[in-house]
Amino acid sequence: MHTTSQSSGFNFDTKRFLFDLLHFWWLFAITIPIALATVFLIHRWTLPTYRASISLLIEERGEKMPTGNMMEGFGLTPGQQNMENQMAILTSWDVVKETVDQLDFHLSYFISGRVKHTEMYGSGEPFKVVFDSLHNQILNTPIHIEIINQDQYRLKLNTESASTYNYRLNTSGINLSSINIEQTYRFGEVVDANWGRFKIENTKGTTASNQEMYFVFNHPNNIAAHYKSRLRTYRANESSSIIRVSVTGKNNQKNITFLNQLAKVFIANNLEQKNQIATNTIAFIEEQLGVISDSLFLTGSQLSQFRTDNRIQSVSAKAEYLFNGLQDIEQQLAQHEITKRYYNYLKNYFSDNITGNDVIAPAQYDIENNLLAEQIRQIMELNSQRLRLTYSEDQNLFNRDIETQINIATQTLIKTINSQLDVLNETIARLQATKSKNEQELYTLPETERKLLGIERKFELSNEVYTFLLRKRSESQIQKASNTPDHQILEAAQGNGIIAPNISSNRKNAFLLGLILPLAFVGLRQLLNNKILAEEDINKITDIPVIGQVLHNTKEESNVIQHHPKSVITESFRRVRTRLDYLTQDIPCPVVSVSSSIPGEGKTFCALNIAAALAISGKKTAILGFDLRKPGLNKLVDTKGKTGLSHYLIGKASYDEIKIPHQQENLTIIPSGDIPPNPSELISSEKTQTLMDELKKEFDIIIMDTPPMGIVSDPFLLARHADSLIFLVRQNHSIKKITEQTLKNISDEGIKNVGILMNDLNMKKGYGYGYNYRYNYGYRYTYGHGYYEN
Repeated sequence: MHTTSQSSGFNFDTKRFLFDLLHFWWLFAITIPIALATVFLIHRWTLPTYRASISLLIEERGEKMPTGNMMEGFGLTPGQQNMENQMAILTSWDVVKETVDQLDFHLSYFISGRVKHTEMYGSGEPFKVVFDSLHNQILNTPIHIEIINQDQYRLKLNTESASTYNYRLNTSGINLSSINIEQTYRFGEVVDANWGRFKIENTKGTTASNQEMYFVFNHPNNIAAHYKSRLRTYRANESSSIIRVSVTGKNNQKNITFLNQLAKVFIANNLEQKNQIATNTIAFIEEQLGVISDSLFLTGSQLSQFRTDNRIQSVSAKAEYLFNGLQDIEQQLAQHEITKRYYNYLKNYFSDNITGNDVIAPAQYDIENNLLAEQIRQIMELNSQRLRLTYSEDQNLFNRDIETQINIATQTLIKTINSQLDVLNETIARLQATKSKNEQELYTLPETERKLLGIERKFELSNEVYTFLLRKRSESQIQKASNTPDHQILEAAQGNGIIAPNISSNRKNAFLLGLILPLAFVGLRQLLNNKILAEEDINKITDIPVIGQVLHNTKEESNVIQHHPKSVITESFRRVRTRLDYLTQDIPCPVVSVSSSIPGEGKTFCALNIAAALAISGKKTAILGFDLRKPGLNKLVDTKGKTGLSHYLIGKASYDEIKIPHQQENLTIIPSGDIPPNPSELISSEKTQTLMDELKKEFDIIIMDTPPMGIVSDPFLLARHADSLIFLVRQNHSIKKITEQTLKNISDEGIKNVGILMNDLNMKKGYGYGYNYRYNYGYRYTYGHGYYEN
């Protein structure tokens, strides 16, 4: 006989699992309707979330930008970088905030329900609020409106504390304490208080409304943060320059309005950036025109006055020749001076503005220097990307590389400008030398003619420069007017429907949850169960044979053999009696010990009925209550005032005095007697063996009711006097680990002829789901004289 150690860990029995599912079918009938009803209630009282989307066509700028040092390790092309940057710009805080400022989202209108509040927007609000943007308005506080009739309404405001905001100045106002207002106003009448100034108009001429409505002033930054957190951008595919932008929210019309306006702001900002070059160029030319116009007016007045005073209208041919040559030189000098001022302007502009927060867009004066123009364009493009990505607050992988490229390109540009200035200064010096030579020749002319020529020369020069600048300004204005944005709306914003809650998906999930919960309960119940439920559990931990199964006792009497000889449980004890013959074999007057691993497994009940079953078959049977720590036999059989084993073992009672004939024929009971302080010592004494010898002379079979073997050592002492052992296992009560260890101890002690009896088998409730019969067995441990009953 040996035991097997297969009970460690979890053991999953599919057959038992399916049996439990059938047994707990009512759990499915509860969890599935509850889950579906919960989903229904959630959908009934939850505001749906909508999604809207818009498609934009983005020009992939930057194809001519140098790519040698631009994150080559990542294998990204400039087009890919630009698309990512444009997507970051589109969802940046500045663009979103500008979009919100251009919309009417500062006010929200709601219809109140018992649980949810529905926002009205684009659905015909019954009233409209017109507020004073210069006055502080209360924020995030519902202001309730009850329409009384076509001309009047009742305003209600109740709050413990609130803050205010000035929409014109974009500043926070005063903080407010408790406000409790309920007052009637006329439509169109101004409501003026420290917490707000506005008027309400009855837009639909509503006479009365039973619906509770209210409106709320929103902080612009909160609105911008709300939409920025819900914006999503993605490319149609990796090779496409089309991006889709989506936003989610509780009001579908608001989502559509926001996306359309966002696209407009994004495209307008792109166009504005392109127009900055033309705008700065026009401003530069305007500045030069202001200087030249003053000079032109002054020289024109001088020329007219000189001709009038000296009565001279023209000069000689030589003077005309010298004048034209000198005029041409001075015109070149004037153009060179404008170019020189432009170079100095560029030098100062890029030296000062490169670390600023403005997008670099200097005046693009018409110069014949393609290298310089290309360098300016590259710096403008790089700096535009840097600033846009900074505004968007994104951690872009290209920021550091772009900063390095801007610094290198700026230094290169400044060196180029300095080189051009040196060349320009040499040219100006050469022209001035030629001018001086022509002027020396003019000095040989008559004084009056020379003076007239000088005045005419100045006038013509100023006039030509003025005309040149006028032409350049017109060209820049035409260029600005003809500019078009790089991006365009491919598909206007449209709603994509409800994304949450997903009714169909949630119903499926609820149904699955209703299935999973009972399945998980049954599965975990089996996995975590440490009790023996069926004979299969016993076979997994030992190869000791099961000699019988005793059904659950529903009778009131303990001795069911005597009182219910034809019951089913009596038949189960008769089968045990038959199997017991195989354990005892041909031993004359065998001694059978009945024990278990822990208290409460029904040892005394089974021992009594096994003895009764043997007695009814004609065998003279004695049952001994050797559980001296907690005498269970004394309770099942009335032995009050009678002596017992404890008295015999200490020599205070004789053999004949401890025997009590039972009402049932052939059955004799020897009770435990009084509880002794030293049961183990008494059992191990020679008196026990003497008692056994006396009993074997008188009886055909002896049954010993012993304490639990997993608790105390008494049963192992008594097993020395027994020919076989019936080990009790109670369904859904005996613990697998303890039972396994106890059976191992039995094997180690060398106890033979062991049979397992499974007790309290409840067929109606499956593998043991509760008991009507309770048989408690407890011990309290102390030191001194041994073990004592609690």
